[in-house]
Amino acid sequence: MTPSHGGAAGEVRPAPGDLAGTTARDGLFGPGSVTWRVHSDPTYPLAVLRALMMQVLHVPAMSVVFATARRLDDPWERLHHSVQVLGTMTFGDAAEAAIMGARERSVRMQVTGSLPDGRHFRGDDVDVLRWLHACQVDSALEVTARCGLELSDASCNQYLREQARAAAVTGLEPEEVPRSRAELLRALKADRSQLRVTREAREFMQEIVSPALPAAMLAAQRNRPSWAPIAGLVFPTLPHWARSLYGPPPEGSPAALSPSAATIALHTLRDSLRTL
Repeated sequence: MTPSHGGAAGEVRPAPGDLAGTTARDGLFGPGSVTWRVHSDPTYPLAVLRALMMQVLHVPAMSVVFATARRLDDPWERLHHSVQVLGTMTFGDAAEAAIMGARERSVRMQVTGSLPDGRHFRGDDVDVLRWLHACQVDSALEVTARCGLELSDASCNQYLREQARAAAVTGLEPEEVPRSRAELLRALKADRSQLRVTREAREFMQEIVSPALPAAMLAAQRNRPSWAPIAGLVFPTLPHWARSLYGPPPEGSPAALSPSAATIALHTLRDSLRTL
């Protein structure tokens, strides 16, 4: 989605110290924000894909991820939906962002389930929402950096503070989400003991790194981006603990590259996308 400046005029109250002077026409962030810089990068959809790979390792969060999918093993439909949601939340005006946030909250409120130990969960539980958020912001910073977008440490922390606004619109309190790189690392580590690879998560991943369909058929698949044949490059950018949970990818696939080799390839991909 491209930046939009539609909607009624008016002021949006900024978070303390963040984005002072942002108007309703600018939405949650505004053109001077780090968020606009990160989310308008041509490689940002790859970051969303990485976030999905991480999110589905958390069973309750996986239920939220799949809540709007017709096929549970179709990452491209989920990617398309997520990019649309994040595009509206980023570049839409204040009213558009609020409506999208309300829709997302409505979907999550309807998600319920049980874990193997008998515990029940809801899609709008704080720990579920926090995991979804942490995976998204971590992936945005990690993937765009590996692709060549240069951000200082201060800009990375500013991005996380800005994203507390998006978290508030989708059901979290700003103080419940990480607002610095150090807090983000702690948030991801806190939930690590709950992560596991389910059959659904593995099938989801296989569609990215080792699709069963011939390339010609995959190219015609609905919502499949043009760079999908090399989307496996995202796998080496996952944290070591996530790669370990999934296990080794197919030998010879882009997913089997080392993290450093994948970074070089991602740089090349970004250059190509920027040219296009």
